[in-house]
Amino acid sequence: MEKLGNLLVYEWNSWRGYLISHLAGAHCAAQWDDDWTVLEAACGPGIDTVLFHHCLSHAALFPRQRPAFERELARRGIRVLNAGLADMRKRTLHGMLDRAGLRSARAARQGPDDQFLFIKTDLNYGGKAERALPAELQPLFSAAADCPIRGWDDYRLMRRDEVEPGWWDNPDLVIENFIAHDDTLYRVYGCGDALVCIRAHSPDLIKKEDERPEDTWVYIDRRQLTPAIGDHGGFPRDLWRQLAGFVAQYPFDYFCLDVIHDGIRHTIIDLNLTPFYAPHPPKAGWFAFLRRGLRELTAGRPTLMEVAR
Repeated sequence: MEKLGNLLVYEWNSWRGYLISHLAGAHCAAQWDDDWTVLEAACGPGIDTVLFHHCLSHAALFPRQRPAFERELARRGIRVLNAGLADMRKRTLHGMLDRAGLRSARAARQGPDDQFLFIKTDLNYGGKAERALPAELQPLFSAAADCPIRGWDDYRLMRRDEVEPGWWDNPDLVIENFIAHDDTLYRVYGCGDALVCIRAHSPDLIKKEDERPEDTWVYIDRRQLTPAIGDHGGFPRDLWRQLAGFVAQYPFDYFCLDVIHDGIRHTIIDLNLTPFYAPHPPKAGWFAFLRRGLRELTAGRPTLMEVAR
């Protein structure tokens, strides 16, 4: 399968099996204490675009000299995808949705005692990636040692009156409304102007898109996505309204969103800039659509992020 040869993925703990590994051909492993010569050596004559792809919830801090590296790449005329944007923590996403005027899953402190709430870590996937860092970096990236939830499999579904009062103010935790209707969820992949929305199915409490036979998808050009769009591809109108509001406010170059619903209202619950897929490449036609979007993005025209700046 054809992969882009002009895109270098500067990655930490996030290559094989990640979606980008099926799209780009060149990658270079990153370390916390890299100096510029590491990245410079990897940027051969055919590389004109770099993606920082570090599987950390707050990857803006990795590697140590990341801001200087991004500036030096830009100075040399090398495009940096998602430049300056690498905070995927859940509290950050809640704030992003608030600023965009979109609904979020963040629970109010006051409410019915019998309402079910979901207690999670602020870090994605329970901070699993952060625990792979060297011990000396744990205080900077990981949750505090006394965090009451230690992994994604320790997330708690609880009634409001069962929640420990101190958890509401614990910076390592987030408390969200429990949103459920059926076994469907939506996953949105974005590569430049190419957006693919998958209606997936999962019976699990923590729903994941696992490429089931009953999954359906639709692709759309980002420039066609407006709040006024109808039930495009048979997908709910409210879903498109939420996505349109998000991408208008935050036009990431490469990203993934997870969306759940209560039967009427759709809520973005996860932002991922390093989406995993599987060791094998997708077989569906939507993958070619994403690859074309990424190719156009790296072809030399200004990116939406650059236009937004």
